[in-house]
Amino acid sequence: MKGVIFDFNGTMFFDEAFQNESWKTFIEQKIGRDISDNEFQEYVHGRNADVTLSYFLQRDFSKQEIRELEEEKEIIYRDLCIKSEDFKLADGLPRFLDEIVSRGIPHTIATASALGNVKFFFEHLCLDKWFRLEDVVYNDGAIRGKPYPDIYLKAAEAIKVDIADCVVFEDAKSGIESAVQAGAGKIVGVASMLDSCTLISLGVSTTIENYDDIDRLNRILQCNEIL
Repeated sequence: MKGVIFDFNGTMFFDEAFQNESWKTFIEQKIGRDISDNEFQEYVHGRNADVTLSYFLQRDFSKQEIRELEEEKEIIYRDLCIKSEDFKLADGLPRFLDEIVSRGIPHTIATASALGNVKFFFEHLCLDKWFRLEDVVYNDGAIRGKPYPDIYLKAAEAIKVDIADCVVFEDAKSGIESAVQAGAGKIVGVASMLDSCTLISLGVSTTIENYDDIDRLNRILQCNEIL
């Protein structure tokens, strides 16, 4: 594999609890009801805000309305992150990123988060140690979100590597579908939210719990992983 593309939420930062609490709080404020587990998987995790908001609020929104509503929700989310000791990169990930950088492997992030959150993560998680902000593909309202393939195709283009030669790290159903449709060479399912069996059934090549096993991760990058 010649390139590496990471989803962010749930893949680099295990934030399911933060996402769930912030979306539940926001949606309850807007429509007075809770979100089911199935709704989280289908309409929240890995999805762009326009899809989530249209589903729960039952109408279409202008781009400006989406930005304003999304920021309302993200204020709740970022406040939860800042107040928690669990606001950190996934176990073993900094060392793995150091390895990728030292080997000169092109890499970037492809996330359904908007620019405000991307900048927040760069600032508080020191992502600029490993990534260039200008290479990150995020929800700017100009491309179709996951499960469409656009975001991963654009990310591969950003690092100048054919998507067929890229390893994608993903945790969510819509993101895995996006990577499959894009034609990613290998998809690694990160079992932060879904279990390994479910991830395999969705089409990933292999699964990991975290990034602690650097030798196995190197085998995955070298295509020597026994699946």
